Amino acid sequence: MRKHIFARIASLAPALLFMMLAVSSCRTDYSENAVDRAREYVLDNLTGLNESQRNFVRFTQPVIYENMIFPRNVLPLNVNGHIEIDDVRRFPEAPQHDLMHSCIVWSPPDLGAKIVVAGEGERNMMFWNPYRALIKRYDAGNQAFYSAMQAASVFVVSNMLYLTTEEINRARFAEPQVYYTKLDVRPEEQGNPDELTPWEDYLNQKNAPHTYTQISLVWPGNAPDQSIVVTGFSTSGTLSGWKIRTAELMNTSKLDNAKLTTEEIAAIDKKIPVSEMVFPAQEDVIRNPYDSESNPNAPFGGAIIYH
Repeated sequence: MRKHIFARIASLAPALLFMMLAVSSCRTDYSENAVDRAREYVLDNLTGLNESQRNFVRFTQPVIYENMIFPRNVLPLNVNGHIEIDDVRRFPEAPQHDLMHSCIVWSPPDLGAKIVVAGEGERNMMFWNPYRALIKRYDAGNQAFYSAMQAASVFVVSNMLYLTTEEINRARFAEPQVYYTKLDVRPEEQGNPDELTPWEDYLNQKNAPHTYTQISLVWPGNAPDQSIVVTGFSTSGTLSGWKIRTAELMNTSKLDNAKLTTEEIAAIDKKIPVSEMVFPAQEDVIRNPYDSESNPNAPFGGAIIYH
């Protein structure tokens, strides 16, 4: 009887082995394992957390932010062995094996900051291991300022061709000063009122006119009494939605006389949009085989992954 049982087990061994190999070969996501390692790393190394914050790490799912460090390719094979390819860039891509920098992030509501565990591994988080844990406060960047600065810089480089190379490079690479001004520059005209149809005139009267705020971005010129002034308008009272109207190499005294006072600036109705947290995004998303929601191999592990 015992011999019969052992014989049956032996006969089932190949089938069981095949099933185990099939399951392991089909697995495409290891984020749950990575999250467990990150949890252990936080609890072992961040000793400044209180028990409530430690429980948040223990029992809640994090968010994973990642960016590609190094793309991976595979060496193609045929029945006779390796295929000769003269350039490695022609090797078939293997996005699932790309080397990724991944941060596993928790946001406890009572901390006022984020718990960030940084590590590296493959895109499916196989071999991911943490190497640093920290508590970090993220301040949303001044996106409106940098958007306006870029637009003004391009405008200067493209249109103010009479500037010196030094002045052009200053507008390209240095941050400008921002001033609320009252220069003799008007916002975009909406058309000649004398040419409006009765219907257009009715709409103009019905809709409240926009309140435009004049804001100038200023770089110093080479001469001490000159400034590169790019003037534009916004309806938000801030640089959000700011649009360029004109640019001039201006006498500094003219600019000083056009600056608004502190009281005038305080009286401007500033509609500041809500700032959102900005995290690094993966640039080369085309390589990612998991971006499609219909992909059956999309990650199913212990976190949401943002590429």
